[in-house]
Amino acid sequence: MPAERSDHAPDAAARERIARQLLALTREMVELGQAGDWPAFAARERERQQLSSELFASPVPREAATVVADCIRRVLDLDQELFALTEAHRDEASRALKDMQRGQKAANAYRRFSR
Repeated sequence: MPAERSDHAPDAAARERIARQLLALTREMVELGQAGDWPAFAARERERQQLSSELFASPVPREAATVVADCIRRVLDLDQELFALTEAHRDEASRALKDMQRGQKAANAYRRFSR
């Protein structure tokens, strides 16, 4: 009888898909940073944090470990480039992140009080 899996723990194929999405999103962020599109960069960072949380919410299935590890290695390499881009454009990037956070707070407040 196969072991039951929790609906909260993605299977191996889902973890591989999430890892690949994380890598693709990180590549996109490098391109956005190079283009100086800091508002879009900031929005993607939030998506990236969500994917990272989802990817590591529970142990990675053994069947997905090779693909996930490879994607994470590549993400970490790209992170160095992201860090260099944000350092070089720190003020613009910081302003875009703050604007995005303010917008999110405003949207949350609207949802709370519009019921």
